[in-house]
Amino acid sequence: ESLNFSSPDEIGYQYRLGDEKVMINVGSVGQPRDGDPRSCYIVLEDDLVTFRRVDYNVDDTARKIYDTPELDNFLGDRLREGR
Repeated sequence: ESLNFSSPDEIGYQYRLGDEKVMINVGSVGQPRDGDPRSCYIVLEDDLVTFRRVDYNVDDTARKIYDTPELDNFLGDRLREGR
């Protein structure tokens, strides 16, 4: 087996499935970890995986994190950076 890690941007937001085993992880809302702070989900149609991005109010969400003493500010920073 080979291991390949690609961001949605690197594959043009689409991936055609073949006979190989694949794992697709879009991350959680607002934390895709690929430098794009928008939330991400996929649509699977037959053998085609399409990644979709959705804008949301990142600044509002980060502000709520900063206002919560139990949470470290780096979590809000990470949301803004998408990392």
